[in-house]
Amino acid sequence: MQFGNLVSAHLPNAVVAATIFTLYNTYTGDVADPVTIGIEYLTYVTVIFIGFVVITPILNEAFGSVST
Repeated sequence: MQFGNLVSAHLPNAVVAATIFTLYNTYTGDVADPVTIGIEYLTYVTVIFIGFVVITPILNEAFGSVST
């Protein structure tokens, strides 16, 4: 799969998930500094995107061959 296809398939989901995590951390008071919020947000986006890219082919391989 090309990198462009990976980005268009998984980046929107990673951004939404990272936004939810960041808003939750901000709401609960764990993070108050704007720089820390930005760094956490970018870290969440990166880690979740990599997770989607790595886990999706594994799940497709595991459950793609199941016949009913």
